[in-house]
Amino acid sequence: MKKIAAVTLALTLSTSFAFAYDAQNGERIKTLVDTGMQYYWSGGDVKKAEAEIFKGITLHGRYDVVEQSFAEASKLAPERLDFRFAVASSQILQKNLDAARATYEEILAKDPTSFDAQAWLEALGRIRNDETEASLAHQALAGLDRERAEAYRQRFVRAEQIIAEKPNTDVPTLPGKVMIVTLGYALAKDGTAEKPLLDRLDVALKAAQANPEARIMVTGGQPQSGVTEGDVMMKWLVERGVSRDRILIEDKSKDTVGNVLNVANLLNRHSADSVVLVTSSSHMRRARTLLEDALKQYDLHANVVPVVALDAPSVEDAAKVSADERLVIYRDLMRVSGLWAYPGVQQ
Repeated sequence: MKKIAAVTLALTLSTSFAFAYDAQNGERIKTLVDTGMQYYWSGGDVKKAEAEIFKGITLHGRYDVVEQSFAEASKLAPERLDFRFAVASSQILQKNLDAARATYEEILAKDPTSFDAQAWLEALGRIRNDETEASLAHQALAGLDRERAEAYRQRFVRAEQIIAEKPNTDVPTLPGKVMIVTLGYALAKDGTAEKPLLDRLDVALKAAQANPEARIMVTGGQPQSGVTEGDVMMKWLVERGVSRDRILIEDKSKDTVGNVLNVANLLNRHSADSVVLVTSSSHMRRARTLLEDALKQYDLHANVVPVVALDAPSVEDAAKVSADERLVIYRDLMRVSGLWAYPGVQQ
């Protein structure tokens, strides 16, 4: 009986320790995920994070904090591949494509059926403009799901077509139902519009005047001094004679991906034959690529007509596409397609 009691006590203590360890791990993982998302959105004191959360790890910037947060969470829960996807996304944010590639390959080694990781390997080949790498990755992707792989191939083909187009500065006059979608730009700390936003609004006003029956959608939900971009844009247009009844405000989004997803959702409810898309020339290729993909997901067939607010010395300069821009276009296209950057936490 004493032996049985001793064994029972040992098992009880062991189980209690396991529960305590799991609870401790769970709290640590929650702290790491919360820290990663805090630094993703707003940054923070890197040295403080280094001293208090990542003792013994040297950090070099806000996205390094994000990467290390999910890397540490992954060590605590190695079965959680969502944390490895988050690590890869953080590496892409830091333009470390070789590290991201290695992370996706690591995911595939653990789960050879991971369509998302294989799709990202094809995207990385496209970002690098490496046709051989992209083709090999696509063959492997088709082996997992031919229909979905073809949908991604079409996405990538359309992205390249948009990237190759010359920026358009001409405001059109269009028949049928027209929606003028003007994308926001971060406000100054005092809640006023910065020059890029004012330039976009100038173009939007011209489009509204050229299409007097069109509705105007203004987007942007990052508040400063109690107002959002959408609020400021609406007031600017109304002060210049545009009827408030013509204006829709999308003020829930925090970034371009949120912009286009919310715009597509609104266009699903407020149909249009044509969408005049207004943003800066440096932003248009990404914005148009994402919006067209989001509209396709809703099975909407509106014609998207881009009109840029020129933020380069000339149209020829605006037509140049840097390696960094290619990366951001593909990074956000993958997010819009449904592959969350931080699975379960942030699209």
